[in-house]
Amino acid sequence: MVYKSKVILAVGAHPDDIELGCGGTLCQATRNGARAIVAYLTKGELSGDAEVRVKESIDAFSVLGVKEVFFGDFPDSEIPNSRKTIDFLEQFHIKYKPDIVLTHTTNDIHQDHRQVGWLSISAFRNVPKILAYETPRVNPSTYSPTYFVDISNCVKEKWEALKCHESQKAKRYLTYESMINLASFRGRQVNLADAEAFEVVKYVESL
Repeated sequence: MVYKSKVILAVGAHPDDIELGCGGTLCQATRNGARAIVAYLTKGELSGDAEVRVKESIDAFSVLGVKEVFFGDFPDSEIPNSRKTIDFLEQFHIKYKPDIVLTHTTNDIHQDHRQVGWLSISAFRNVPKILAYETPRVNPSTYSPTYFVDISNCVKEKWEALKCHESQKAKRYLTYESMINLASFRGRQVNLADAEAFEVVKYVESL
């Protein structure tokens, strides 16, 4: 279970992806004592000043109780399928030994999101649990979550985190209505007030 994990690694393509996809999950997990590490492959420079976007994301994760946030220098919109990118991600497994990885789904219409999803499967091949979160760019005809996390106690914090992305506030998916509607919809699917949904990429239970 995510909430019983000691170390969680969340991976994303651009600043705000992780906050949107699993911000509530990370918030509750850190409250429960988990150590959460965040790794972005780009600084999201095509959607604003890179330094601003990095700061906004660090501020957002501070709200969620996440203190360790890292950024790669891969080009926004052109994350390569290469040994270099796999090595970048794999270093986090080697150093932090996460119990579980939260990453992009490969069922996404944004090429960077898909790429990170595929890279994660290779880079974290020795991690027992991998879950794939959703962003506003998921392909609705193929994204099929079967793992749900109760974020009812962290909706406020998730919204406060998303508000840190001031440079992106014109984007419709960063409105309160978009966030709460999705959380409520996913919650209703599994008899919860609010939830975040994931695809199970790999989930190994062991003694």
